[in-house]
Amino acid sequence: MPVYKKHHNGIIVQAWLFIKNRLFKQKTQTSKKRRFKIVAGGFLLITIIITLVIYHLWEIPLVSPLTQSSWLTFSSPEKLIFSTFINDEKTRVVYGFLPYWNINTVKIQPELTHLSYFGLNVQEDGTIATEDADGNTHPGYRNLDSDRLLELANQVYDEDSQFEITLVQFDADNIVKIANDTKAHENLLQSIDAILLSNPVSGINIDIEYGGTITRELRDNFASLIEKIDQHLDKKYDQVTLSIDMYASASNNEQIWDVPRIANAVDYVVVMAYDFHRRGSSQAGPVAPLFGGKEKWDTDIHQHLREYLRYVPREKLLLGIPFYGYGWQTDSHSPQANAFPDTGFTATYTFVQDLINNPEAHQVLTGWDDQALCPYLSYEEDEEIFMIYYEDVTSISYKLEYVKQLDLAGIAIWALGYEGEQRDLWEPISKL
Repeated sequence: MPVYKKHHNGIIVQAWLFIKNRLFKQKTQTSKKRRFKIVAGGFLLITIIITLVIYHLWEIPLVSPLTQSSWLTFSSPEKLIFSTFINDEKTRVVYGFLPYWNINTVKIQPELTHLSYFGLNVQEDGTIATEDADGNTHPGYRNLDSDRLLELANQVYDEDSQFEITLVQFDADNIVKIANDTKAHENLLQSIDAILLSNPVSGINIDIEYGGTITRELRDNFASLIEKIDQHLDKKYDQVTLSIDMYASASNNEQIWDVPRIANAVDYVVVMAYDFHRRGSSQAGPVAPLFGGKEKWDTDIHQHLREYLRYVPREKLLLGIPFYGYGWQTDSHSPQANAFPDTGFTATYTFVQDLINNPEAHQVLTGWDDQALCPYLSYEEDEEIFMIYYEDVTSISYKLEYVKQLDLAGIAIWALGYEGEQRDLWEPISKL
């Protein structure tokens, strides 16, 4: 911030010199009344400038939270140097989503404060799906009663952490029926009771993602459902938390989530600050760009977090962090190369590290985006070019510093198991 102060102080001095020179020139040819008007106008000008400077400086922490006081410094774009870390002694949430397909490979890390099993599908009538469309036992429901999940739940409780369940629905038609049907609301409350009474669960997470037409009725009814769940949990249970997942873009355009109203009802809001580029994107780009949206992409994490902080208390906000990347077959090695249709894929940290550790085998070229604050690489296979944007220790560290400087409640990781057996991505989290 010293640079800003020096700049603005210079403006004020220049303004004063301008006024002084005007007075000197006018001294012999103007009346006292004329000089008084000049002085009064000058002081008014300085007052306006000072007001604008104060306003600008007030916004600085949201413009770039990675200031010179940060514990992150860089000698080069790809080399992170940890300076002396000052622990602010605040315990932050490290919330990890465990998808059922990673249940047998995940390793629970000591930094985790909340483990949420993903997940149980909510049907259109508010009950939990026990079968899939083919009549087979739904894998999310089947693993709920597995010895492996019970083992993981006991493990997190032994570490004084929390075990939660994520309730899921992504189908637009089903979501409309759930939200608009009060009977479905009652059924969902009964379903939650069944989960809490038969499993060692200390929290419920709601991941209902709607991509259909938005109406005021739908938004109101969905918010009412969340409020009913909150009131039900408060009335019947001790210390069972409620959290909800929202798209980052819900901060500044009308989606199913009435952000202020829902935030008032839940304990945590998980901002899903990823998938800014997806498997189906027509152009390669970062999954979770911290900055740079105005210059290079439609938007970025920072733009949305500014808006969230207008409506959600910072002690309720969890920044979603990806433990994965996306790759595409592209028409060049350019960082923003065009992607061929239907070629997108999820790139796990293990897969990326295998490429980096064997660069000659696939002609790997690595890079770093100074605005998104994330790495990328390109490689060749069977004479075709592929581009991957991913997260590493450096990019995760930047996001954690962002969380600290905005004093958010913590982070939420999608998804446990994608980091493989390595501890790399957990090392910066251990300093959160």
